[in-house]
Amino acid sequence: MRIVVDENVSYSLVERLRTKEYDVISVAELTGRMISDEEVYTLVQKEQAVLITRDHHFTNPIRFPAEKTRGIIYIRHGSLKPADEIAIAEGFLDTYSPEKFQGKLVTLHKDSVRIR
Repeated sequence: MRIVVDENVSYSLVERLRTKEYDVISVAELTGRMISDEEVYTLVQKEQAVLITRDHHFTNPIRFPAEKTRGIIYIRHGSLKPADEIAIAEGFLDTYSPEKFQGKLVTLHKDSVRIR
């Protein structure tokens, strides 16, 4: 599975996913500048990837329809440390098959998951 990790997610998650042999594209590594949400979304579509982000803009189904992607995984804001982000995202990916969330918006909380 190919995963695009947005620049607002801890780089530690990128490293962990790569050790688990996921094909990871880190937005932070792509350019020396921030790129727009639209550019991130276009990249996700072009690469046929799952997006992992902490940017709430990607939860807007009119602006960024999840069904046009392999899935959007939104890690809900809160005072999360990098280890928390890793645990939440890794726990989700270890539990759910890609078919379960393909084309869907997933919201990850510290203690729950919502797939719609």
